[in-house]
Amino acid sequence: MFVKHSESDQLFTLYYGLNNVFFHDILIMFVPPKLLVLLFWGIFIYDRQIIYPTSLDGFFLPWANHAMHTLVLPILLGEVMLEQHIYPKTRNGLAALSVVGFLYSSWVIWVYMSVGIWVYPLLGLFSTTGLIVFFVSHICVVIMLYFLGQTLNFKIWGKHR
Repeated sequence: MFVKHSESDQLFTLYYGLNNVFFHDILIMFVPPKLLVLLFWGIFIYDRQIIYPTSLDGFFLPWANHAMHTLVLPILLGEVMLEQHIYPKTRNGLAALSVVGFLYSSWVIWVYMSVGIWVYPLLGLFSTTGLIVFFVSHICVVIMLYFLGQTLNFKIWGKHR
């Protein structure tokens, strides 16, 4: 109302671009939830007791577990099919994803260093070398998921630059 039309268009464009990069494509809607599904079910299949002990069955019913760790995947794939996202340049997208990943990993390590308890008890099972391998492989999976999301978006909606 108090902003010139061209300035409000620029603000909207900036908002839409930041919203696409930070909230939909990279940080919330595609990579982390899919990483959650892959890690949870991969570890669950390997050894259920590490990630979801049978003692939790009384607290979390099977449908609640699937709502948190399975239902996410088809919802997110549906979101990719229903809404086109404008991906940033690959370098910029991976840089933003790296910053968030680094901050989150730093927080996980900081909690352990401060309190002596791992946020994810699974991490306590690893040696120092195992932790390094885990975090490096985690980075590789995150990068692959980023490219998967970008590829799916481009296959469904076509390239948009």
